[in-house]
Amino acid sequence: MRTHNLLYRREGDIKRFVEEKGIEDSSRLLIQVFTGVPEREHIEKVQSELRSLFQKVGVIGTTTGGEIFNGRVYENTTVLSFTSFERAEVRTALSSNPVSVQAGREVSETLRDENTKLLFLFADGLYTNGDDVLDAVNEEFGSVPVVGGLAGDNFAFKGTYVFTSEELTDRGIVGASINTDRLHVNTHYNLGWVPVGREMEVTRAEGNRIYEIEGKPVVDLYREYLGTSAGELLPHLAIEFPLVLERDGVLLARACLGVAEDRSMLYTGDIRQGERVRFSIWDTGVMLDSASRNLNTFRLNPSESIFVYTCLARKYLMGKEVEVESKYLQNVAPTSGFLTYGEFYNYEGRNRFMNYTFTAVSLSEGESARKEEDYDIHKKPDKELVRFRALVSLVNTITKELKDANTKLEKLAERDELTGLYNRRKMLSLLKEQLRKAERYGKSFCVLMADIDNFKSINDTYGHQAGDEVLVGISTVLKRSLRDTDMYSRWGGEEFLVIMPETELEGGVVVAEKLRVEVLKFFSKKPVSDVSVSVGVTAYREGDWVESLLSRADRAMYTAKHRGKNLVVTF
Repeated sequence: MRTHNLLYRREGDIKRFVEEKGIEDSSRLLIQVFTGVPEREHIEKVQSELRSLFQKVGVIGTTTGGEIFNGRVYENTTVLSFTSFERAEVRTALSSNPVSVQAGREVSETLRDENTKLLFLFADGLYTNGDDVLDAVNEEFGSVPVVGGLAGDNFAFKGTYVFTSEELTDRGIVGASINTDRLHVNTHYNLGWVPVGREMEVTRAEGNRIYEIEGKPVVDLYREYLGTSAGELLPHLAIEFPLVLERDGVLLARACLGVAEDRSMLYTGDIRQGERVRFSIWDTGVMLDSASRNLNTFRLNPSESIFVYTCLARKYLMGKEVEVESKYLQNVAPTSGFLTYGEFYNYEGRNRFMNYTFTAVSLSEGESARKEEDYDIHKKPDKELVRFRALVSLVNTITKELKDANTKLEKLAERDELTGLYNRRKMLSLLKEQLRKAERYGKSFCVLMADIDNFKSINDTYGHQAGDEVLVGISTVLKRSLRDTDMYSRWGGEEFLVIMPETELEGGVVVAEKLRVEVLKFFSKKPVSDVSVSVGVTAYREGDWVESLLSRADRAMYTAKHRGKNLVVTF
């Protein structure tokens, strides 16, 4: 395979370049167009030139936030990459369906081939949800690698386009499948952002829109952490401090596209309700280390063509240094690509939607590879980089110390000091939550209240230390006898409360009887051997509230006491 890259400047450039390089019209030719001129008139002119020269080739194009030509990053230009395969057939498709999942399915159905080895995919950058597209593509292609990204318009947020030589859309996706029995594919990605501060729970979100984090409007959270004036600079300020999260063991960043009138914030990919996010800051050292590894990996593997799809936010922060990751790759193989609003990437056999990353793919139909010594792009870290890393380490260390301290305080606030079980306050909270679930889903649950028989007599006869040992012993029996989903606490004094989710009254009685017997067995060989419990059991009834449930369990327990103790009674 061979790749030739053209920096397009004026009408006629394509014809002259094609003739000079001897590029033939063939279904084994893939043309990628990366344009930093997001104007229909300009794109249509390029399309017209391509149509006049080619009828069989696969053409896919996108607007950009920067164009990569022979490893160098340009702005407001148009780059065309011509890749001629020896064996592979190229198939292209475009969908203007505004529903991301449907667009992904339509393109996938057209591109699918039993010999598909790689899928190039470009999507508009303002309306398409990258996660939804990949969900649809993964259904059709499985683990076949997907590379590419979302179209850009250099942070103007006015309009982005994807296209073939025949069609153009500002809301949809375009793709090309490479279909062959032999193709070497190597991929690399580099995030370069380092999480700082504490984890925060996303408490209200829908798709790629976040409403609340930690119960606060997301805009207010940015103001709290970045300063009161930060709200006036959103979404641009958010670019410098992306939210990162870990999903399936992979650290992902999410880029902010804008702030809605309801003060929610739109992102290029999903952030799910319940996920935990952190702010992050750029670390040049991490980027350079990863870039060195990438360069050496591609040198030691067959590489005839390299394509780079990297986030525009990196240029926003790094300026001209953004090309440090791609310019060295040109020494390995012809390198082209574009700066995106989000990247498609295959990691550990699964296609994922990334943000803020540098992604690269090297292709080869041949077997030969260079065998050269490792190359370190950045051998001598400067003082500013060392200072920066020290600051990151300081922030994260302090954050960890605070987190550990808060964890200890939370544990003290919700646990009984002697037994380690939940305390009364925590158990009340769990009971209220269980009631909400029962009301919503209509599933029953049981409440067990157990009281140690003759506990005052135990204290008087054996002493309070022995009484404490009995309490700890009861907690041990509870832990051994109950399910992982059951909740239990020291309710007060010598009383214990158990909540058993999704359990009918009959099941609760069985467990209560088991507890009663296990207590007798446990203490039979202890210094204080005459220990038993009386247990009251009740189940959720429609219309119940906290007090009604506890009252029934309490009455059942005292009935067991009055009937002779060491009994289980239901109410």
